[in-house]
Amino acid sequence: MNILRHKKWHVRTKENVARVRRDEAKAAEEEKARAERAELADHEDRIQRLRSKNIGNTSDVANVKDIFGSSVDSQDCMSGTSCSTSVSKEHHVNLFKELEEQERKNFASGNKEYAAEKKKEQDDWESKVGIMKRFAEDTKEYSKDNEWWERIPLLREHDKKPSKVSKSKKKFLTSEERKAIKLKKEKKKKRKDKIKGIEHAQPCVDINLLRQERLARERREQQRVIMLTKQENKDDIEESVDKMVHLNKDRDRRYNSQFNPEFSRF
Repeated sequence: MNILRHKKWHVRTKENVARVRRDEAKAAEEEKARAERAELADHEDRIQRLRSKNIGNTSDVANVKDIFGSSVDSQDCMSGTSCSTSVSKEHHVNLFKELEEQERKNFASGNKEYAAEKKKEQDDWESKVGIMKRFAEDTKEYSKDNEWWERIPLLREHDKKPSKVSKSKKKFLTSEERKAIKLKKEKKKKRKDKIKGIEHAQPCVDINLLRQERLARERREQQRVIMLTKQENKDDIEESVDKMVHLNKDRDRRYNSQFNPEFSRF
């Protein structure tokens, strides 16, 4: 991608990057306007349905008054009460007033969370493509991620000391849990007693005594080596003497014509 960047047909020229950004901004605005129109239409439809539902409820109340109103007025007049009629003003009761106000605010200022998410997606895409690179982006300092050796705990799970059960918690333990804790304590105590017994059983050995035994053992080994070497030398001497005796016997032997018969003819 870095070859001939000055050429117009190159993908990542400044003009192409600016054109892509303009197209993306235009598409985002069109999508936002379409979503606003859809939300506004849905909002108006809900308001219309609520109004029609409220009008239906008021008509039902008017029908009930028409049915029971004449008898009630006649009874009031007979009892001496005033028969004057009061006209109450009817108005629409909006149950979703807070939601409508919040939607109007969103239409005016926009959804900040949605805008932040879209901006983050755009920045990630530009970073992957290579349009916009931040300083030290591919490093651990920028991502705030620790190395694998920094994530290792200082103490292993089996090295951690078991937490002691407090007295308040012991009240809520079951009988099986109490038996298990008691058995664990007994095993630990037996192990300690066994280790102490082994330590007391082994007597304290004197270093001087050990040194004397080692020197005596080395002297015995040296004497044994000397005896073996003397035995080997003695065997060698005896063997050499036997060879000399045998050689002298051969020299003292008389001449025999059997070994060279051609000389015996003369």
